[in-house]
Amino acid sequence: MKNLLLLLFTFHFSSLYSQISPENIDIVRDQWGVAHIYAETDAEVAYGLAWAHAEDDFKTIQSTLTAGKLMAGRQFGKDGAGIDFFTQFIGAPELVEAKKNELSTEFLALLDGYIQGINAYALTHTEEVLHRKLFPVNQDDLLVAFVLSLSAMNGADKVLGDIVANKSFNNPYVGIGSNGIAISKSKTTSGESFLAVNSHQPFEGPASWYEVHMHSDEGLNMLGSLFPGSPTIFHGVNENLGWAHTVNHPDKMDIYQLRMHQDHKNHYYFDGEVLPLEKRKAKLKVKIWGLTIPLSKTYYNSVYGPTLKNENGYFAVSFSANRNLKAIQQWYEMTKTQNLDEFQSVISRLALPDFNVVYADRDHHIYYVSNAKLPVRNPHYDWKSVLPGDTSTTFWTEYHSYEDLPSYTDPQAGYLFNMNNSPFNATGKKENLNPVKFPSEMGFSLKDNNRSIRFQNLMSKELKLSYKDFKRIKFDIQYPDEFQFEEDVNIIFKLKTSDYPEIEKYLTLLQNWDRRAEKESVEAGLMKVLINNAKGQEIDSATAIEIVKTSQAQLIEEFGTIQVPLAKLQVHKRGDVEIAIDGLPDVIAPMYTQKMGEGLKEKTYVGESYILLAQFGEGLPKLESIMPYGASSKPESPHYTDQMEMFVNKEMKPMTLDKEEIYKNAARIYHPQVE
Repeated sequence: MKNLLLLLFTFHFSSLYSQISPENIDIVRDQWGVAHIYAETDAEVAYGLAWAHAEDDFKTIQSTLTAGKLMAGRQFGKDGAGIDFFTQFIGAPELVEAKKNELSTEFLALLDGYIQGINAYALTHTEEVLHRKLFPVNQDDLLVAFVLSLSAMNGADKVLGDIVANKSFNNPYVGIGSNGIAISKSKTTSGESFLAVNSHQPFEGPASWYEVHMHSDEGLNMLGSLFPGSPTIFHGVNENLGWAHTVNHPDKMDIYQLRMHQDHKNHYYFDGEVLPLEKRKAKLKVKIWGLTIPLSKTYYNSVYGPTLKNENGYFAVSFSANRNLKAIQQWYEMTKTQNLDEFQSVISRLALPDFNVVYADRDHHIYYVSNAKLPVRNPHYDWKSVLPGDTSTTFWTEYHSYEDLPSYTDPQAGYLFNMNNSPFNATGKKENLNPVKFPSEMGFSLKDNNRSIRFQNLMSKELKLSYKDFKRIKFDIQYPDEFQFEEDVNIIFKLKTSDYPEIEKYLTLLQNWDRRAEKESVEAGLMKVLINNAKGQEIDSATAIEIVKTSQAQLIEEFGTIQVPLAKLQVHKRGDVEIAIDGLPDVIAPMYTQKMGEGLKEKTYVGESYILLAQFGEGLPKLESIMPYGASSKPESPHYTDQMEMFVNKEMKPMTLDKEEIYKNAARIYHPQVE
């Protein structure tokens, strides 16, 4: 009966595509539970991906799907309703309806294979389905979710929240970070090229990484990671090349305040004319006290884009992520490229609204671009402030070309990197691009951070790197001589200790610290507490003293001493497994923590997440990877915590793209089971 239901159910939503037979798909699980998906076509591989990922984390996939179906309010209450409103406010459903026909038949087939797989899993695992109306899902549901995700990554959700809360705002580009490093053979002792894919994402939730290997007879053979609900890998390595993404910080969003007509309600001025706002209503269904309540919220559309009213007026937001549907297709096309020319050709389409790309390949090319879909703006305005919304001089219609972006190919220094720092510090200092040559209204960051400064310091001392050297630098946990936090904690390190006898010991320990964030280090523990207390403060000498006093008092109250190593203040924890861990914010191998209870002890939740290291030489690339927890998010799985100890110890598991080796060493080989 289920087979018949599945056939009808899939045919209804995928009648333009062939029905996929699960018997044609192999899911090969290695000893770590990582899924290697093999099939003849890309669409079949996507079906297998959906099934395998659902086996490991169906709950999180469903959280993405609820957003795409505008059901987040039904499932998650008030917070979910905010997601549903945001999805409608940015016009995601309308964009999908208008632009879906621009997607390639190859990508739509891939998407359809994924949808068949996830619907099949839902039909055969009804006890895991979060809401009875969630399935079946269709292509539009997934595409809406992609637009939502990319718009949130652009910071549009924060801007909307600030408008609703009547807050003042500027561009919302604050990120915890990621690293991408490419080293060419000219800089290595082995004559190989190295690549580090090293994103710093949350360890769990809709923006957490899932590691997978996808292999088809249509030219797909890639190991990497993706977010829940994606049919394709976002970054990783195929047989010939690989790339890492990091978040970049050009000016990706514009905010306008409309000048409203005094007498005509909901009318505004534009170039001397009076135009009506287009009034819209977001339809919401919100779960409150077990009941689903229908609600609606008004918003508007102006010439600038989606518009919302608060007590300060009417504000419109304009950005590229809600104007193009091809970003997810571009990621798929990137996985199929075989050399630098092909890869740059795909990147140059600028379907991705942002993200740095750091690349290396078996031909020993290295490449970096601070990719972004940026509008051509009038240089006479401050585009990082709220703009006048009554003139076409602030209304943009064109985008910068790929050739306008900061990019580097094969620098003589032999290395490229980005750690969420300025794209004008990406290689050896003599070859770095001059920011003056780029329009200031593009808004590219000129800032460096602790990671980028420390990395450049390390690289300046290395003539050539062995693979061991490469890993040592990638896992480095030492701060540079001057801290680069938003809060100027350097003041604390310059206080004269003898002037403050009540905190003299705390200051002395800190000022003599080697700046290494080791778990055994008492000084690293002092720094952790200090960073937490300094967060968000404007620091002068008086404030600095109070921060140290507060930190000291907290340690003494809880531990009776300030001699508390970092190991007692932060742990890597999941389920019953709890392990002390190195790392502090913004070292090259960072850790960020959140409270576990009332005390000072905290657990990691963001930082080193998916790590993939590649060596490009003869034959297939040599690969190593690690995940923070394991391949599965289900507590009953043996792979729920089985990578944690290696992760904490900075050890990697060997991985491969070699089919024969994968099958030979498989822990389990099976087909998706549709009973």
